[in-house]
Amino acid sequence: MREKLIELEEKLKHHSHDQTAIEIVQDFAKSLGKTRNKQVVFGSDGVLLREPPITYQEVIEKGLVSHDEDPFSLLQGDIVSTDAAYFFGERLLGMKFIIASSTCDLVENRRENAVLFRIQPITDNDKTAASTISELLRFKSTKLMYLPRLKSDSTDIIANLVLLDGVVQIRLDDLHLATRHASLGLTGWRLHWRLTKNSDGKNRRCAKLKLEL
Repeated sequence: MREKLIELEEKLKHHSHDQTAIEIVQDFAKSLGKTRNKQVVFGSDGVLLREPPITYQEVIEKGLVSHDEDPFSLLQGDIVSTDAAYFFGERLLGMKFIIASSTCDLVENRRENAVLFRIQPITDNDKTAASTISELLRFKSTKLMYLPRLKSDSTDIIANLVLLDGVVQIRLDDLHLATRHASLGLTGWRLHWRLTKNSDGKNRRCAKLKLEL
């Protein structure tokens, strides 16, 4: 299976920012057959998620950025938890989020605000859990994105979904106080980038280090 994942990543390298990336993932998911097989593969560390999250020191040690580049403590696509985020003026408590803002815009003092997407857990007592996970792992939706269970999730959570319909706001200073749980892996980042349709050229350059890790 590792060989298939390497092949998948190689294909995705050539289609960073177009619809083909999603189609490649869809075809790969279909080839895996049963939903359980898809959960195992896409739940493997480094595919959709990397735990623990990527650190600046790790990137420096691998020589992916020079020492004169802005150091980072957050990346686009990081999974974080915070009680300082707001959705239509309502404060959201006890939730996890995925960072939607460009990595470049997350450097301290560069912006005042940042945007997130909500993460909704799928629990084992949800009667529709099986059908929901099955549908998400087809990667057909443009409003929802599948994420595996996080190590920090409670024991009743079996998977997660990202709600891409509606952005959450947070002050950048508050976001830097959030708890980082994970970063997106190569496949996860490409899906996230395409689904959110972020076409900022500067953002692509900042995200390059993630794709090479």
